[in-house]
Amino acid sequence: MHAVARWSVPDLVFKDVLTNNNHPRDTNSSIRWDWYDLILSTQALLRGVLIGLILTGVAAPLFAAQAHEALMVSATVVPMARLHIANQPPPLQVSAADVAAGYVDAPQALLLRVDSNSRAGFTLDVYALSSWCTAVALQGFDTEVVLDGTGGSVVQRWQASRSRSLAVRARFRLASTVQPGRYAWPLRLFARPL
Repeated sequence: MHAVARWSVPDLVFKDVLTNNNHPRDTNSSIRWDWYDLILSTQALLRGVLIGLILTGVAAPLFAAQAHEALMVSATVVPMARLHIANQPPPLQVSAADVAAGYVDAPQALLLRVDSNSRAGFTLDVYALSSWCTAVALQGFDTEVVLDGTGGSVVQRWQASRSRSLAVRARFRLASTVQPGRYAWPLRLFARPL
């Protein structure tokens, strides 16, 4: 029959030590081996605690310097269009001959440049600001555009680049009540992307 003795190691771990001749270790060094077993048991316990902390995410800040994170970045480019008017249109001088003809031509072309990041092109919105003009014919786009007295929109598709310069000529149809005289430019233009 084998006798068993219980060794106490600073109230942390209890280890059974066999005290007969069949013990794999020398019985004179069993205390030394118990300390070694205590160290191994403590290491195993600490490894288990560390794995538990890692699995619960508590230890992540402790190892932040060693961690590698993937950050996905995406960007959305908002379409925009910008209209540059190179020359401010002068006021229109309407003569008696213009009133008799029913229209007046702008004295010079309106020089425009439209820049846009849209792949499709741009829309030029034309707003009429005056009641003396009942319609406007615009030349200088892909085709001639005729808009009524309230204005309208002109769609232009890109042909090569994403910037386009235009020289737009305007002919204004006059209302029947217009008298000869000087009139302010009756149109306001805005560009927007397609």
